[in-house]
Amino acid sequence: MKEKIKAVPFINYIILILFLLSLPPWSFAQEEKKYPPYPDVWGYEFPWPGKENRYAAIDVAKLHDGDYMVYYVKNWNEKINKYTSVLFFSGKRIDFTINYYNEFWRKNHDKRVGENQIVLSDGSILGQISIATSPHCPDPFYDYYLVKKDRDGKIVERKMILYLYDKPQKSNINLYCERNNSYKKDYILKKVDNVYVKFVLLDDSTFLIYDTKGNFIIRFDKEFSTKDSLVNSKVFVIERTAYEKIYEKQSKERKINDQEMNDAVANYLVNIRKEGTK
Repeated sequence: MKEKIKAVPFINYIILILFLLSLPPWSFAQEEKKYPPYPDVWGYEFPWPGKENRYAAIDVAKLHDGDYMVYYVKNWNEKINKYTSVLFFSGKRIDFTINYYNEFWRKNHDKRVGENQIVLSDGSILGQISIATSPHCPDPFYDYYLVKKDRDGKIVERKMILYLYDKPQKSNINLYCERNNSYKKDYILKKVDNVYVKFVLLDDSTFLIYDTKGNFIIRFDKEFSTKDSLVNSKVFVIERTAYEKIYEKQSKERKINDQEMNDAVANYLVNIRKEGTK
């Protein structure tokens, strides 16, 4: 005699479907390891979330499959801030409400990544330092930069990461700084920004750098090379000595107020971009 199969009430299917839909998209097949090897993906620049405001509040989480979810603010202008994300290597994009965003970080705070320094595969250390020339009158270019140290702690490289604007941005300045004493305005038209970053070490000797006050994330190898087209277009990695030479030249010409220095650095980057297009 065949055993009768009990019918499952339709409402149970509805409940199951609603439950699955309620799960965050990163929950499915989360134990399946996909990366590395990593695909040929090297970076993203996100749209500015506000008018004359490129601060996208970037945050990064490592997922179970080895991909990285990059969160950022989509719009500061709404009554409720809009969050969105991209999976760095797969390219999949997911939007969030503020409640969903907060709930994810509450449950996955241990997956947040982003360090002030990392140890590369050759034992060298890459980090960012601040020299704090003056607590009351910081220099927007001089005060922090990247350093690479060898196994013995000797500095072998000093670099700066700079962001070149498509059009100048109005920015307030400190007129009490000695270098700005003769400057007649309380603002400058900023053409370039010094970038403060966080590092994310990947499993293949490459690493991510994301702009903590801006809107981009880029993958580099240990030689500081990348295939991302943003570099030498809007984002520039220059030797610290190059900036110091600009500063020395401006000092001799007595043109070191914030506007003059910003103009001089921007001109240097524009020339790099021109050379790259030849």
